[in-house]
This record gives sequence, structure tokens and C-alpha cells, in this order.
Amino acid sequence: MQGPPPAYDAGRNRQASIRVVSTFDLEKQIGADGATWLDRRLITPDASDLAPAGFGQQVREAMDQRREHHIEQGDATRARDGRIFYRRSLLATLREREVARVGAEMAESKALPIRAAADGEKISGKFTGTVQLSSGKFAIVEKSHEFSLVPWRPVIDRQLGREVAGVVQGGSVSWQLGRQRGLGL
Repeated sequence: MQGPPPAYDAGRNRQASIRVVSTFDLEKQIGADGATWLDRRLITPDASDLAPAGFGQQVREAMDQRREHHIEQGDATRARDGRIFYRRSLLATLREREVARVGAEMAESKALPIRAAADGEKISGKFTGTVQLSSGKFAIVEKSHEFSLVPWRPVIDRQLGREVAGVVQGGSVSWQLGRQRGLGL
């Protein structure tokens, strides 16, 4: 039996849909101190979309190794029946650890202290760049005496080198961009 006629192939859109889920390869995610794509997969245990061979099998093996890493670090426990229980707020805890570690390293090189931004807190300063962590991309917001690493969103890119303000909310930032009107006191 022959395949479809050439006109059929010519009329099809051959573009693949690709979505980047992590800029870190599986090997780097296994031992990462931040929240990774593997972690999001682990806490959502449905793996039915993973192929039984090839890359799907590599992901399953990496998930097993990441699970063991969490047990060794005390972020998960294995019950007698084999079930795994993860630390409450695992992703937030991992993200905070990674930001604290990377922030401390950056503070040393910048000779500026890092200040962690708490949930619900207003953050403001000059947007000076970004840093890619296993937990995601973070914006560097500097003031004259300190800096913060806050979750990045594409909308802020056009503000590079400018003053920005936003409110930290649940692992994200609601950026308030543009001129603010009001009384200057």
C-alpha cells in the first residue's frame, strides 16, 4: 500500500510545536538545590504522557534519582508501604534555598547585600538584569544599598536599566510599569 499522495504532504504544516520546560538538562536537575521541572513532575504523579522508552524512560529514571535526592536531603520521606511524602510547600522551599544561595554568591561579587522579598511586599529599584536558576528566571532589582532577586516575567524586559516597582505575590511579581501619578510627598 502506498502512502498519502505528495499533495497531501505538501499541504500539511510540518512545524513541530516545542515548549521549553527547563533550561537545565535532566542530569543538572537531579542534584539541583532549586525547584526543577522534575520536582513539578514528582508532585503531580501522573506520568501517563511519558513514553516507555527513549526520552520518556530517561525522564522516569531522572525522576527516580531526584526522588532519592529529596529523601537524602530530608525533603521527602518513604513510608513503609513505599509511598513518598514530600515536604509541604516543597517547590517554594527549594526556590527560596536556591535564591538565597545564588543571592549570597552575587552579594559577594557585587559588594551589596541581598534582601529577600517577602510575599505581599512591594519591591522597587533599578532592573539591572536577569539570572537563570533551576527554579526559573529571576530579575535583579538593585537599590543603592541592596538588591533582590524576584521572579521575572517577559513584560519587564523592556524596562532593563530603568526603575521598576511591583508587589511579590505567591512566587510571582505583579509589576507596576509606566509612570505613576499621585502626590509626591
